[in-house]
Amino acid sequence: MAGHPHEDERLVTIAEFEHDFEAEMARIALEEAGIECSVVGGDLMANMPPIEPIKIEVQVFERDAERAGQVVADAMTSAGDEGEDMDAESDDLEPED
Repeated sequence: MAGHPHEDERLVTIAEFEHDFEAEMARIALEEAGIECSVVGGDLMANMPPIEPIKIEVQVFERDAERAGQVVADAMTSAGDEGEDMDAESDDLEPED
């Protein structure tokens, strides 16, 4: 009986986030780059009271770790740049005196 094709490969954590939406952005970026990943811990945030900060981990197969780390770093940098653009646009929308 054959097992899962990746059963001998190790998962490694390439990023940790405090917010579920950041982990989701990383997951989407990885999937768009063709890298399989798993997000671990997000369900804990939804089901447990905030006793201690819970880190949401993004995990990939060890063979993809280096490339995945770069994909996530690029995605987070891009998201930060877009957030700054949105802040600048909202400044333009403030009422004039």
